[in-house]
Amino acid sequence: MFLRLLCGGLLSAAVSLSFVSAHADKPQRIVSMSVCGDQYVLGMVKPERIAALSEDAHNPRISLQYEKAQGIATTRGSAEEILLLKPDLVIANRWRGAKTVEILRQSGIEILMLSLPVTFEEIEAETRLVGKAVGEKAKAEMLLNRLRQTTRPRDEKETGPRAAYFMPGGYSAGQNTFVETVLHAAGYRNVASDLGLQGWSSLSLEQLVLEAPDVLVMSFFNRSGYSLSTRLREHSAMKKLMENTPTIDVPEKYWACGGWFLFEAIDYLKRQKV
Repeated sequence: MFLRLLCGGLLSAAVSLSFVSAHADKPQRIVSMSVCGDQYVLGMVKPERIAALSEDAHNPRISLQYEKAQGIATTRGSAEEILLLKPDLVIANRWRGAKTVEILRQSGIEILMLSLPVTFEEIEAETRLVGKAVGEKAKAEMLLNRLRQTTRPRDEKETGPRAAYFMPGGYSAGQNTFVETVLHAAGYRNVASDLGLQGWSSLSLEQLVLEAPDVLVMSFFNRSGYSLSTRLREHSAMKKLMENTPTIDVPEKYWACGGWFLFEAIDYLKRQKV
C-alpha cells in the first residue's frame, strides 16, 4: 500500500512538474493596449490567458475579431489600471501610451512593443515576434501560412487598374504603407504612389478628380455623424466622380494595422473587384 501511494505521489508530482514546465515559457496574464495588439492576441492566445484587451476590442466597427473578444475584460490603458491586473506581458505600440509603458517597465513588467509593418516580410517578422513572446510560435506560423495561401499576392503595381485610396479630410496612403501592400496584393496600382506620395499623405479632391482613377477605394466615411472631414464625400465634384467611377467602401476594421490579418482586407478587395 505504502509503495503504491509513494508511486502514485511521485507520478502525480511528475505530471505537475511536466505541466508547469510546458507552460513556464507562456505568459498567463497578457494585456493588450491597442486594437492592433488585440488582433494578434485574439488570433494566437486562448481567452483564459488574456487578462485584458484594449477598450476598442469589442467594437465591431474597428475590431476585426470583436466576436472572439466577447467576455474578455478591457482596459482604458492607464498604468494604475494595468498594474492592478498583474500582467506578466503587456503588448503596446510606439504611438500610444508612452508614459504608461514607461511606468510599467519601471515596475518590472515585460513589454512587447509593436511596430507598424508595411511589407509582407515585415508582417511575417512581427507575427513571429509576437508568437515567440506569447509562447505560440507554431500558431504564428499557421496564421502566416494562412496569409500566404489565402492571398497569394501578385505584384501588379505596373499593370493593374489604378486605384485611389481616399479617406476623410483628403488623406490617402502612398508608398511605404500597408494599404499600398494590400492594393498591390489585390491586383491594383496605387494612384497616390504614382503621384510620388510617401506614407500617409494629403490627396486633394482636385488631384483625385484630375487623376481619374479606375476605381475608388474609400474608408472611414461611414462613421456616425457629419463632420468637416467627412463632408468631402458630399462635394459635387466627388459625387460626380463616384457616379462615373466604380467605388469600393472598405470597412475600417480591415485597416486596424499591418498584420497577418490583412489577408481579410485583400480578400475583401478581390471579392469587390470591378
